Amino acid sequence: MKLDQLPSLLTNETAPDCEIYNQFLHAINLAARTSGITRHGIANRMNQALKVESIIVTESSLNKYLAPSTEKYLPAHMIPALLWAVKSIEPINVLLQPLMFKAVDQRAQMLQQHAELEMEIEKHKELQQEIKNTLLTNPSD
Repeated sequence: MKLDQLPSLLTNETAPDCEIYNQFLHAINLAARTSGITRHGIANRMNQALKVESIIVTESSLNKYLAPSTEKYLPAHMIPALLWAVKSIEPINVLLQPLMFKAVDQRAQMLQQHAELEMEIEKHKELQQEIKNTLLTNPSD
């Protein structure tokens, strides 16, 4: 069996070790520190992303969600807003790690694909110019 034919961990009967909440909190806290945004600012950005009229996330509630000894867990539907607020998708990669998946930045993929296509265009232009030069220097062949 080839490596690309191995079954996904999603279909494997043996459960992966998914006890990663503290690692997730560590990744969120690291992203929050490196974002340069205060906890109050993160809470405001989350509320902005959640499109709510009233304040759902306060600095206090955010601190409770992100405390390692918390018993008040971050609601799953708030995770995208939190990732946007801290400007990082690395915390989601921590959640996906036990399943051997990784979040993908679609914009970065498109930029890479664009650059690859530009290189292909250049190669085709060079080949076209070589053919043209050959035809012009040897018109009777």
